[in-house]
Amino acid sequence: MFPENAEAMTSEDFLAMLRALEMDIEAEKATVYGRLACSIATGKTAGHLKRHFIKALSDLSFGQVDLLRRALITERHHVFPGTGGGNLDPKEFLGLQSKSSINRQTFERWGLIEEKGLSLAGRRFVEACFTSDELAPSSVGFQEWAKGRIHIVCNEMGAPSCHSVLVQLTEDGHRRAIHVHNSAALRGRSNRLLTPGPVMVVLLTDKPQRLADEWTTVEDTIRGRVLAVVATTDPNAPLPVAMTGLERIDASPDRAAEAVTAILERFEAKGLRGT
Repeated sequence: MFPENAEAMTSEDFLAMLRALEMDIEAEKATVYGRLACSIATGKTAGHLKRHFIKALSDLSFGQVDLLRRALITERHHVFPGTGGGNLDPKEFLGLQSKSSINRQTFERWGLIEEKGLSLAGRRFVEACFTSDELAPSSVGFQEWAKGRIHIVCNEMGAPSCHSVLVQLTEDGHRRAIHVHNSAALRGRSNRLLTPGPVMVVLLTDKPQRLADEWTTVEDTIRGRVLAVVATTDPNAPLPVAMTGLERIDASPDRAAEAVTAILERFEAKGLRGT
């Protein structure tokens, strides 16, 4: 059903839309035609693009329209690729890797893409065919990178117990689409700018006094951060006075997996995912 303010759709536009819908053999596209019709009717689609978009939608398959949708979503959001540390590349959905790609040739024919990705007309076309909710990453099963990060500070990375926790936390964090970085606290070198934005700092240590000896640098790292905890691989090691205000997590070898889970739970509970 069209909205009441449907003045922008002329009788010719309406007839063109009905003909395109009648001739289209893909039932899945019926909803998309409806979205485009509403966009045209309410004036959200510029006049010179109305017929062009109707013809383009008629020519494209539902799968191709969905590829354009996914390209726009990955263009606008930091989408977790599953492997690697970057973002899912919009070009993966547009056939830009090969000039002989049928999808690429079709999108180019309708002016929906350019060399670097979606064209302005391509973006407007997708916006006309889908609602804002349908352009959210979750609508196509994508996961966004967490906006917050985890920064591990460890001066004993060579120690097997610390190394094991560091690796597991990095890998488990990545599987949950969380960026995990690590660094040592070295005198005279600031860590504050290594991980900008919302950050959870994990002080990972077997001998806490070693971090206490570099406390000026450690303090600089945790100052202003959303959350800081200390994970100790030796549960019997005394905490220096400077660390007594931090939550202590037992990361001893037989409890390493539990410690990693606890750290990730604290990250989520503090709202660091940010979505």
